[in-house]
Amino acid sequence: LTVSVAGSLVTRDTSASDVSAYLSVHNTVRSQHHVSPLTWSSDLAAKAQTWANNCIFQHSNGKLGRYGENLAAGTGSGYSYAATDRISAQYNPNDAQPSHFTQVVWKGTTQVGCAVQTCKAGTIFDAKYGPAKFHVCEYNPPGNVIGQFPCVFCLSLAPLMADR
Repeated sequence: LTVSVAGSLVTRDTSASDVSAYLSVHNTVRSQHHVSPLTWSSDLAAKAQTWANNCIFQHSNGKLGRYGENLAAGTGSGYSYAATDRISAQYNPNDAQPSHFTQVVWKGTTQVGCAVQTCKAGTIFDAKYGPAKFHVCEYNPPGNVIGQFPCVFCLSLAPLMADR
């Protein structure tokens, strides 16, 4: 579906193949960390699309509801959200801080819904880079909860803890 309108929005780009790619990248990373696969939520995807349509690269901070949220953006024909290595590269087992990665592998999270929006040049990045693909994913229940530690890391951190 392509929609041309005034403002920062260029096209509404989330397709069935995008849904498959979003689930694949999330569940590939989750399986590497012994976490159950996520299921797709059309409701979360609609909320993600609402936020992506703004073409403003910042978190919604609860304006869409109490969900976890990841944002990504890039330019050029080679850019795609479905890069498992991008998500995995964000995790440092020596400094397990809440991040996009920890939300993806958060054990209690069971649903994801994502959307992609092509935004006019200059809305996400400097105009010289051209239009940007802006990806938003919403998660339910949310991860990265202060005071909780995702048990998913118990297995991956065990060798590190044994050395201390």
